[in-house]
Parts: sequence; C-alpha cells; structure tokens
Amino acid sequence: MSDAPALPAGGAVPDVSASAPNGIALGPWFTPVRIALIVWGLMSLVAIVAKWQAIGALDLSDTDDAMRMAQVRDLLAGQSWWDLSQYRVNPAGGGVLMHWSRLVDAPLVAGILLLKPLFGQAMAERIVMTLWPPMLGAALSVACVTGYRGLSDRRIAYVVPLFLIMSGYILVQFRPLRVDHHGWQIFLAMLIMAQALRPASWRAGLLGGFFAAALLAVSIEGLPIVALFAGLAALRWALHGRADDRARLCGYIGALAAGALLLEFVTRGPVGLLGNWCDSLSAPYLAAFAAAAAVIFASARANPGQPVARFLLLGLAGVSAAGALLGIEPQCASGPFATLDPIVVKYWYRNVLEGQPLWASEPFDAIHVLLPSLVGLAGSLLAWRNSATDADRRNWATVIVALIGAAALSLFVLRSVSTAHVFALPGCAWLGLRAWAWARTLSSTLLRVLASAAAALTLPLLGSMAMAAALGAVFPSLKSREDKAAGATGAAVVNPYKTNCLDPDAIADLNRLSTTTILTPIDLGAPVIFWTRHSVVATPHHRNKEAMADTIRFFVGDPGQAQALVRGQQATLVVFCRTANDLTRYRRARKDGLAAALYAGQPPAWLEAVPISSRAGLSVWRVKPR
Repeated sequence: MSDAPALPAGGAVPDVSASAPNGIALGPWFTPVRIALIVWGLMSLVAIVAKWQAIGALDLSDTDDAMRMAQVRDLLAGQSWWDLSQYRVNPAGGGVLMHWSRLVDAPLVAGILLLKPLFGQAMAERIVMTLWPPMLGAALSVACVTGYRGLSDRRIAYVVPLFLIMSGYILVQFRPLRVDHHGWQIFLAMLIMAQALRPASWRAGLLGGFFAAALLAVSIEGLPIVALFAGLAALRWALHGRADDRARLCGYIGALAAGALLLEFVTRGPVGLLGNWCDSLSAPYLAAFAAAAAVIFASARANPGQPVARFLLLGLAGVSAAGALLGIEPQCASGPFATLDPIVVKYWYRNVLEGQPLWASEPFDAIHVLLPSLVGLAGSLLAWRNSATDADRRNWATVIVALIGAAALSLFVLRSVSTAHVFALPGCAWLGLRAWAWARTLSSTLLRVLASAAAALTLPLLGSMAMAAALGAVFPSLKSREDKAAGATGAAVVNPYKTNCLDPDAIADLNRLSTTTILTPIDLGAPVIFWTRHSVVATPHHRNKEAMADTIRFFVGDPGQAQALVRGQQATLVVFCRTANDLTRYRRARKDGLAAALYAGQPPAWLEAVPISSRAGLSVWRVKPR
C-alpha cells in the first residue's frame, strides 16, 4: 500500500495504510475491509435504533416491501419455487404472475427458516426484515473497498466506506425493513464495476458477465448498466486489439449469455425459458445475448487487425442482438409500460416518481440527485488527469464512463440514481482527500478549520444539504415541500398511518371479517395483502393492468358503472384510507365520482358502511347482495 502517488507540493498526507491522518499508527489489523465493516456496522446499529419503533410496528414505507414478504410467505407456505404468481391479487382473473426474482426471496426465506424454530415465524420475519438489508449493505461496502482499492490513490479504499454511508440515495435502500430488490441492483452493479477495474483477463470478464446476468435476473431495469459495461469492454478491444481486452470481452458476453440462461431456469424453470416478457428476463433477452455472443466469439476468432473491421463486427453483434430481441417480441421496443391503460398511466404510473424523469421531481430533490454525481465526475476527471501510469488512467476512464452513463440514465429514470452515486464515490473520495490535504497546509487556524469544513462537503449528503440550504435561502421556491409546510405550520405533524391507515385496531377488525376480496385504491392493496388474510383486486404492480384500470374507474369513472365493476371483480368489500394520496387524487379528479361521494359519506344504495376501529381514517363499505 506504500505505492500511493505523492500529492502536489505542499499537499502531502501520510498514507493511511500505514498511519491515520493525525499520525497515529493504525496497525496491520485495520485493513480496508475491516474498516468498511466497522463503519457500516456502526451506521447500521444507529439505523436500527432510529427505526426501532417502526420495526416494532412493522411499519413498511414501501408497498413493494409488503408484496415481497407476501411472496416469501407464499413460498414458505408451500407454493412452488418456480411459481411466482400472487393468487390473492386479482383472484377473479386467476391471480397475477409477478415479474420478480426468487434470487431476492432466497436469503429472506433461508433466514426465516433458520430462525423460525427458535422464535416462531412472526418474530423470525421481523428479525430477518431488520437485519438482512444492513447485511446486504455490508456486502456492498466491502465490494466498494475491494473494487476501488486498485485506483491510483490507494487511500480511497480506506475512506470510501465513510462516503458510502453519507450517500442518502444509497443508504435508503439498505435500511431495516427494506427487503425489496433495489439494494440488490446497487450491489450487483458495484460487483460489475469491480471486475471492470481489474486487469483485463478471461476471469475478470467471466465474473463481470455473471454478475451482469444476476443483475438482469433480479431486474431487467439493469439492462442499460449491463450494456454500458459490455460496450466499454467492446470499445477497448476495438480501439487497441489487445489479447487481454479480447479475452475480457469474450468472457463478459459469454458469461452473460450462459449465466442469464442458467439463472432464468433456476429461478423460473422451463416456463421462464419460453416466456415472452419485456419486463423481466425471458426468451427475447436470452436470444439477444446468445446472438451477440455468437457474433463476438466469431469476431474474436477472426481477430481482424484493423480497428475499422473490429468496429464493424461489434456493430453487427449489436444489430444481431436487437434483431433477435425484437424478432421474438416486437413489443419490447416500446418498454414494459407501453400497454398500460391511459387511465392507469394518468392516475398511477405518472405518480410513481422513482420511474419518472428527474424533471418530474421537486427542484429540491434534483439537487440531491445531481450534485453527488457532478462532484464525483469532477474528482474522477481530475484523478484521471493526474494519473501517473496508463493503468491508472484506464481505471479512472472506466469510472468516468460508467458514472456518465449511470448519471445520464438517472435523468430519465430516477430510480437509477443510487447506481450513479455508487459510481461517484471514488471521485468524491479523491476530491475529499485532496481538499483535506490542502486544508492542513494552511497556517491560519481559522482558514484551516473553514477549509476542512469545505473538504467535508465532498461527502455526498453533506454537500447536497449545504447546496440545497444555500440555494433555498436565495430561491425560496427550491425548498422542499416538507420545509415549506414546517415553515407555514411551525411544526410537522407525524401520522405513522397516513399512507394506508392500517393501525393495529383496523387490522384486527379487518381480520375478524369473513375472508373475501377487497377493492381498494391501488396503493393500499399490498399492505392489505401483507396484514390480512383477504385478497385484493389490484396492487401497484403493472402486470395486473386490467384490474388496475377497473379499480381506478371504480373511483373516478362513471358512478353508474361502479357497481358492475366491483361485482365483476367479485369483491364484496370496498376499503380506502381517507388521508391517502391516491384517494385524494381520485376524489379531486371527478366531483361526482364515487371516491368523492364515499369521502363525503354519501354512498350509493348498493353499499353499506361497516363499523371499524381506525385511528387514521380507514373506511370500510360492504357491497350489498343483489
């Protein structure tokens, strides 16, 4: 670790692999991996304590976490590993085949099975939901350390865990109770990056390609990241024609094609290999990877000496992949949401901000999205310019290209911001180390303190908060809605059941009712599945698009057709939360609609009120028999 490049004159800092910045020896025990685990462990402990009340109440902040646990429970109850249908969603239509992966379910199921004999299933679920997300985050922290330790400044591996826990958009995906697949996406993307930063070889390519296949098995949303690293490997071979670059490219695309086929069979069985789904790994994508691999392997065997020939052959591989994909399923050219009913797009999809472009968000949120990526890009560019060797420049170029690609993607799909920020970490760390080194050279105590504080602003969360506060003071319209509301009322009123109104009393009353199918606003569907034994018409999952459209039409469509819709879905209860955002949209959309009438306590004659205990405004109505 003593080969860290010297800083510019006047900016030298002791190499932390031998001693801490204050000159106190760390000793050989404090390796980057151990430091990463200690830092992440302390942060996780704080997170668990901070969310202790939510953990006790199992207050899930995302409907996907609720549905994930419903899927896990079904698996534990005996549903086939290869059967990913949710039979309690849209039971009138035979259930809904989910587009999720068993790879995410597996550790949750294993943890519950291990703890169930000791604590019972309910407590085992609570323990696993509390501990598994931080454990996955610990794996991410180690992946960042091992992936970025080969960069030109070896000290980055020691400080990157601190930058990681100060990245809000990453941290939120590893908090207790966050059991959905987003943490897996970040972790697997970092594993691909780690292999891209290793010296080019068959092994690096094979591992990177397999991690890419796993990312796609978890979520097809990872396809742009997978294609980005494939393109980077292809570009290097096309430009230079080196044997090691050719080996990395062949290993990556070969492992991607074979790994995708293997993981699809393992997680979905033969049906998965034959299905034509655009929103998950399936036959069209498998064919595309196989076609690309065939052309690339043939090109590598021919090994043309001219860059133009290599570029043409790689272009042919891309065309072959696109042709195979669209030849099997042309609909994939339009994306997974193209077939949604316009009413579902209007009242549901456009309100799912994580799937929308950045400009659909508040300006305050845009600051937190953009600034870490920009700081990371600036640091990476400076590190690339100051690199002493070709290998260092090549590694920083990899970080720069990956960060630009992921950051550009986050402009169009907000959920990609976490991956962009994990790629921004080394650039932020490099810049922070340099700023800290410069601050320590200042002779004035006041200037040294101010400069050190400025260096701390390279930490993503601190920098974003400082920028947001500064811009908010100059432009009040940039303040977050929470800040504006707090300023107007003097204090924020916290209602833990505002989103779904499922407080313990309401849950108990619902479970006393005979098991039936419930029609709820879309956002309430998954919590009802998680907390009760009832079925629901729809949840916020797009494959159930017809039932989702029926649900929205029930609340905002022609009131004269509402009774036919609810009876057609074989629902006998209508349940909604008076304070939920989706119901507010429904009742404001149409003043004579059923949502507005029920909110006002003026139901049609075919509905009758069901008394229920609720501290937060849950309302239950029974559909009268014909």
